[in-house]
Amino acid sequence: MKICKIYIKGFQQFQDVELDFTNPETGEPLDKVCLIGSNGTGKSTVLNMIERILDYVTTHLLSSNKSFELSKRVVEEIVFEFKSKGRRISILICAYHPRKYLVLNQSRLSFEDIVTGIKNSNELPETLFNFSMSEEEIYGLFKEIGFKSNSNDLLIYSPAEMVGTDIRSFRNTYNSIKDVPETTVSEALDLSKDLPFYALVASGTVNIFWKILVYNLRKRAEERDAYENIPTNLVKTKGQLIKEFDGISPKVLEHLNLVWDRILSKAGLYFDVEGASNPFQLKDNLKAYIKLKGQDKIIPYNEISTGIRNFIFRVGHIFSLYFNREIDRGFLLVDEPENSLFPDFLFDLVEVYNKIIIDKRGENNTQMFFATHNPIIAAQFQPYERIILDWNTDGTVSAKKGISPVGDDPNDILSNDFELKDLMGPEGRKMWENYVGLKKKLIRAKDDKEKSELIHDIEKIGSLYNFS
Repeated sequence: MKICKIYIKGFQQFQDVELDFTNPETGEPLDKVCLIGSNGTGKSTVLNMIERILDYVTTHLLSSNKSFELSKRVVEEIVFEFKSKGRRISILICAYHPRKYLVLNQSRLSFEDIVTGIKNSNELPETLFNFSMSEEEIYGLFKEIGFKSNSNDLLIYSPAEMVGTDIRSFRNTYNSIKDVPETTVSEALDLSKDLPFYALVASGTVNIFWKILVYNLRKRAEERDAYENIPTNLVKTKGQLIKEFDGISPKVLEHLNLVWDRILSKAGLYFDVEGASNPFQLKDNLKAYIKLKGQDKIIPYNEISTGIRNFIFRVGHIFSLYFNREIDRGFLLVDEPENSLFPDFLFDLVEVYNKIIIDKRGENNTQMFFATHNPIIAAQFQPYERIILDWNTDGTVSAKKGISPVGDDPNDILSNDFELKDLMGPEGRKMWENYVGLKKKLIRAKDDKEKSELIHDIEKIGSLYNFS
């Protein structure tokens, strides 16, 4: 299941905006989307909207199965179009009361029909939604869109790190990790009883990430015991069984090391997989550390640089949620993936995310959404995968597709898609004006000595600032 389009009317700065997440050539929903735009244009709002609506349909409508009524007291309307099992499904979400949503669905109406109906009326006309469908049929459509725990569904939301009182924000707990994130085997085993479809990946949930690692370690140990006790395997040697089982069952820490090493190795660090403990007792925890290359010195997690630590915990958490699982429907929402990372680490960052969302069958059934200010990140997307949010003169926001081709020079992305035509700061502009002035003087100069001095100054400035 993937999102094709979203239409938003009357919500904050989104007064009349359509976001198109489809390939213009095929019409198919995109596998990945990059939202860019200046501060306040609503990139994070769109991610949060997707997360809340998907979570709302599942945790409220499907759990309560309440009746669906038509309200004319509409404050805002949001239309989602999904593609699921080869067909398009459009739902209208009407927020007619603070923190309360009314969701209406009519499978006989297309996304375009619903949007046209909204645009042509200040109130939702009764004729727009002719409820010939029964409540059970409508509920069945929501059930198709809604996610389920203990299933092959996964919704991951990773906000930019923030501090606040909102229940969806968490104080950065990375700095308080004295040894390793806290969890126990007992807590990890609870995941076998209830594996939620929703995961919040943030500094405040790092203990959950560690719990999932322990869960995978314990699960593999149990599977190995079962494998060794198969009647046909009882006659085999321990060495044979270990070799056979290792060939069919991946080791979570070894695979995590491959993901982490892409950034740790550049910083002279490594994840000590060989030295990791194997938690067994119910009160045990996983002891696995980052160390300096060439030394046996542990670098505490709370002392690792902010960018590297954000990367390994964020990417590691997402990786752990996909590891050795089959995912049929997934959404990954990542705000500011470049968080505190040196530019050298960013050029293949989207590819890192592409690899960690591959499930155990080798399939990718996840739609990814990123919000970024970084042109290096944006350059890793096709122009039609970039959604540019921009201010209108009346203070509202509009949306359009990108321009620069995938892999383009980030400076071209800044100029074309971020629309920053002047990429130099005040001092640089002064030097450019000085450079142009010297060239004009050179044209008028007649004295050879003056010409020589001017050429020297022009070449010096040109070399320093790469002026041509």
